Amino acid sequence: MKKFILILSLLLSFSAFSQDLTVVHFNYKWNSTNAYKGLDRLRNVKVQYAYVEDQSETIQNSIKSVPTIVIYMDGRPKARFEAGLQMRITTKLEDLQELVTKLKDQ
Repeated sequence: MKKFILILSLLLSFSAFSQDLTVVHFNYKWNSTNAYKGLDRLRNVKVQYAYVEDQSETIQNSIKSVPTIVIYMDGRPKARFEAGLQMRITTKLEDLQELVTKLKDQ
């Protein structure tokens, strides 16, 4: 039931903010120490956090490394950032903001 509610809320948020950008940070609970820090400082974008183990099998199979950040526009993925072997995303927050601003201006 918990998974269903989480998936439903994600889907509803995508449709409710279909004209806006959404950044989703996927991670496993056991890897929370490697979570990407500072996403809440991004401007002009909705930020959501999701644990992979709470997602549908389809989403779980699409996440190959954690953490993973996906930027959605109109409910479709526009950019994806994945951790490497060190299990951390090395992309700078400023680069994420630049991409968000560029997508917003399209």
